[in-house]
Amino acid sequence: MVKPWRIALFSFIGIIVLLVIAAAVYIHNIGYNNVKQMYRLQTTGLSIVQIESDARGYVRYLTKVEQPQELLKARMKKEGWTYISQEGAGYFFEKDGQQEIVTMKKWNHFYMIYDLKLKVANLAD
Repeated sequence: MVKPWRIALFSFIGIIVLLVIAAAVYIHNIGYNNVKQMYRLQTTGLSIVQIESDARGYVRYLTKVEQPQELLKARMKKEGWTYISQEGAGYFFEKDGQQEIVTMKKWNHFYMIYDLKLKVANLAD
């Protein structure tokens, strides 16, 4: 007969192993550097941090503020860009006759990501 404490011990070990596997899969899907930036955003007073860029020549920023649209407009204005309009996820800005589009998308229910071309503006704190 199997002793009850052994069942409890193996159940506990099984739950721990499943939690470790779930955490590893989560970190693998998001990327370790992005997880570090999420932690940095959460534990500091920063409102925007830069995360990994993609290969298309775009830079990505992560935020967790309640009104990410207003923060985007303010940061672009600080960089000399004038807000023109919004169409879907695209926010149109203009500076010195040049027009740029910044896209914003929900990453998960807590975070938003801004995508813009390299060297257009620095949105990070």
